Amino acid sequence: MKKIMGLMLGTLLISGCAALPEGDSIGTRGLLLCEANEVCPTVLVSWNEQKKDLLDMKISLNSVNTYYEINRVNFSNGQKTLSFNPSAATQQEVILGMYRSRAMVAVPVKLMAELSSGSKENLGITMSLETNKGVITRYVVKDGKESSLYQQFKEVYK
Repeated sequence: MKKIMGLMLGTLLISGCAALPEGDSIGTRGLLLCEANEVCPTVLVSWNEQKKDLLDMKISLNSVNTYYEINRVNFSNGQKTLSFNPSAATQQEVILGMYRSRAMVAVPVKLMAELSSGSKENLGITMSLETNKGVITRYVVKDGKESSLYQQFKEVYK
C-alpha cells in the first residue's frame, strides 16, 4: 500500500512539476512520451546566453527511492545518434520525499530538425539517458505522436 501511495504521489509530482516555473530560469518545460509506470525525464529548455546557436537542457529525473547519476544524453532517429555530455556533475536533492537528479547539457538549436529530416518514415526519435542505474530510453516522437519536448523544439526553430 505504501508503494502504491508513493507511485501515485510520484505521478502527481512529476505531472505537476512539468507546469511549474523553475526559479529564475526562462525557458519551457517538456515531457517525453512515457508510460504511467516509467521514470519520465522532465526537460527544461532555455537559450544558452553565451552561444545563441545552442540551447541549454536541464534534465530532471524524479524517483520515489533512488538518485541517478546522468553520465551521457543521446538522441537518435534510428539512423543517426547525437550524444552530449553533461556540463557538470549530476545535482541531487530531495523534494517532498522524492529524489530528484538533475543534469545540464547544451544541444544545437536545430537538434530535432536534424533528426526529423534524417528519418523519412518518421519512425521515431528517442532520448536515452546513460545513468549509473542503466540506460533510460524514452520517445520524443513515436508513430507521429509528438511529446511536449518536441513541440518546444519546433517552436524554437520555426
